[in-house]
Amino acid sequence: MRKIYANVKEIHVDTSIPQNAQKLWENENLALYYTYDSSQGQVNWIMQNKTTDTKLVSLLRGAELNLNNQIYVIPDYIFGNAFAEVYFANGLSTFITDLQNIPLYSLAILTNENDQKTIGFVFQIPPNSVIIAPEYGFTNLKSLDGQLLEVEAVNYNLFAIVYDFLEIIEYEQEAGIQVNYPPDPYAIQSYKFLINNLGNIMTQRLILEIPQSDINSVTSLVSDIQKVIDKLKKIF
Repeated sequence: MRKIYANVKEIHVDTSIPQNAQKLWENENLALYYTYDSSQGQVNWIMQNKTTDTKLVSLLRGAELNLNNQIYVIPDYIFGNAFAEVYFANGLSTFITDLQNIPLYSLAILTNENDQKTIGFVFQIPPNSVIIAPEYGFTNLKSLDGQLLEVEAVNYNLFAIVYDFLEIIEYEQEAGIQVNYPPDPYAIQSYKFLINNLGNIMTQRLILEIPQSDINSVTSLVSDIQKVIDKLKKIF
């Protein structure tokens, strides 16, 4: 399945909407605009906070492309969901660990009311400001859709994550570069945010939440296993 990918380092805050931007969606608090560069297959997502309060949001978007005279549908999914491990392992993004200090392009655990979990970008948009986020892979764009979803912090915990390694292969094919990747599984500490729509899940993951009360037990178990391995090394 074709996926689109972000240039995370180009994400930035601005105070105004570019003159050539087209409005895609809005509600009373937020608005979503875009610009398109067909020569680069690049869409600039322009996320506007129309209020005097800071807003935490995720971007849900999809597209239709015309490839070899056939319509190819990119289903609606959360920005950052497809290649989260690539962004994390290559130092392009980190998981949110402090609500008072959220970097511009941050990943987080997202959950719905049914406790289904995934990973995606969470943006902190300052009052009366916009965040502009470039994304690539929109070759021969036919149509776009999208919306901004407000998210709410639920808790902070340790998470163990098993992911589909196909994500790494597909990113390297799409971007034309080799990348680092985390162990499978890997563990991170992050805030978990409630969102009302997880969209389509582009990279399958098993996300296990480890309560703070169980962390010592897990650490002890890992230590015991390591002692057994060390003893076996001495024997053999």
